[in-house]
Amino acid sequence: MNYKITPLTAYGTCRYENEKVYFKADKRYEQADWQIEITFLDWEDDCYVFSPACAYDGNKIEQVDRAYPPMYKTSEMYENERPLIMKGIPALNVDGSGKIEVTAGDMATPCVGIFYKQKKQAFFVFTEQEVGGKNLGFRIEKGKITVQYPTKREYAYRYVFAPEKDADKGLFVDLGDEFSSKLLIRTFDCETISQFFEYFFRNRKVLLSSPRPENGYTQELWEIMEKHFNQNNYSGKYFGNTRWRQWQCGWCGNAQSSYPLYVKGNEETKARAVQTIDYLVSFAAPSGFFYGYIFDDKIKDDSFHFDDTENDEFAGMRGSHLIRKSGDVLAFLYKHFDVMPVKKEWEIAARNCADAFVRLFDKYGTFGQFVHQETGEMLIGLSCAGASAIGGLARSYRYFKDEKYLNTAKEACEYYYQNFVAKGVTTGGPGEILTAPDSESSYAMVESCVILYETTKEEKWLQYAKDSANLFSSWVMTYAYKFPKGCEFEIQKINTTGSVFANVQNKHSAPGICTFSGDTLYRLYCYTGEKLYLELIKDIAYFIPQCVSTPWKPIYDWDHKHGDDEGRLPEGYICERVNTSDWEMQGCIGGVFKLSCWCETSLVLSFVELMHLPEMQ
Repeated sequence: MNYKITPLTAYGTCRYENEKVYFKADKRYEQADWQIEITFLDWEDDCYVFSPACAYDGNKIEQVDRAYPPMYKTSEMYENERPLIMKGIPALNVDGSGKIEVTAGDMATPCVGIFYKQKKQAFFVFTEQEVGGKNLGFRIEKGKITVQYPTKREYAYRYVFAPEKDADKGLFVDLGDEFSSKLLIRTFDCETISQFFEYFFRNRKVLLSSPRPENGYTQELWEIMEKHFNQNNYSGKYFGNTRWRQWQCGWCGNAQSSYPLYVKGNEETKARAVQTIDYLVSFAAPSGFFYGYIFDDKIKDDSFHFDDTENDEFAGMRGSHLIRKSGDVLAFLYKHFDVMPVKKEWEIAARNCADAFVRLFDKYGTFGQFVHQETGEMLIGLSCAGASAIGGLARSYRYFKDEKYLNTAKEACEYYYQNFVAKGVTTGGPGEILTAPDSESSYAMVESCVILYETTKEEKWLQYAKDSANLFSSWVMTYAYKFPKGCEFEIQKINTTGSVFANVQNKHSAPGICTFSGDTLYRLYCYTGEKLYLELIKDIAYFIPQCVSTPWKPIYDWDHKHGDDEGRLPEGYICERVNTSDWEMQGCIGGVFKLSCWCETSLVLSFVELMHLPEMQ
């Protein structure tokens, strides 16, 4: 791979040698910066451009201007052929032109990778997080990567507001001030995207790596979480998010948290977990899928626009169901069946859901992203959102001994692997990102491939699981981020190693995988003997307890000072925000708001599915 490295600065000297960048100021400057420009002399226009948790195939997806949470317009509904779309996110244009401007805080580890599909060559550059207390920046363009010291974006991405122009400030330096920073470049022959991500998986900690947090899974913490679920997350009918009186099965934890709460909970908790599954099956739709959004016991839909007039531009999405929700629930029902006395109506609901997935795949060759909740007809097709249903169908075969479930699981796994994992982009797992790249669908592929391997013992599925896990690893932070002094996470000494980014739209990592423990990564380690999978799941699991608000370590929200009781999160609360990016403005880095969310489900799942294993101690 041919490239040249050019140091650039107007503020003194800058040079690159022996895998290090050196800077020296020639006088005092209020705002100085340096750059290393890497220019590719044999650029391939269709090359794969990558940055961990930030860009997958350059995010070369059609952009739309839409408020949060974005939803599809009637004119954008399609079964399978229309291109992917996403709201305005740092990305290259569909034709490869344009530029991506981000900071090290937008990435799971500061890195940019290039894969030449024609020449079969790969390139990686790894850097440090910051210099002089300010994050490094990255500009990715056709034929060029520029590493900035510090970041100097023309426009900074903003979650709600319009991109902010000239948001970044340079470093104050005096005459003779010197800085240095490591910059590692690696090139190698590479045949496939899967090989590209295997290399990344094995080398993602080559520069930035920190010891993981200590194991915080104590009996005292479990008691706090169980009390929290019973006091704050129990509606009187089910475990769920009772703050907004809403039921959302799958995705965010409903009909998933009930499993670990039954396994490890007291008798009252066990009874309420059973009630939760009763509630779930009482809201099975005629299609066989489960209604995904219930508000005050009234059926709604997953369109985010159900209160708008029937004639508005989103009207076609009325009655929509995020297919990932039923996929998650189908897989988790059998976990409940493993530990609970199973009721006949539960079995009927599980079989009806499995049948609905078979019908959907037989008709469309995919599970899509959104279907009509009453009829099961496809509304939005091209997406990896339904990946968790593969594992659910494999377990349906094991439970009901019906070959059609296994056959569909195999065909679907092959389809999702070839069309998403093998191309290095999985999309659509979260319900509010349109079809932007995300981690949740890539982990769902890990989960499903492992279950399919366990069911069939066919080596192909184990290889697919490894490839999916290597891709998923790119969403997991490798190091302890240096937070701004005085922010909540700096005060709390939160170690971000093992936090997981959800998607490229919502630029924060989070405590845990939404919404799993990640135990199939452990099982993948057992089947392959590859200790890096064990290290990955230990990083993820050990990170979560740090973010629980407890009596001995209360967490305070970003609207109040640390120690102000008005801003104290209640015991057991976990906010999903681990903000290393300034996507919600600079003042939100290292802060949280007062939220009880799905991360609590990931925590209690980790208690039950991981912490009894000797290797996890």
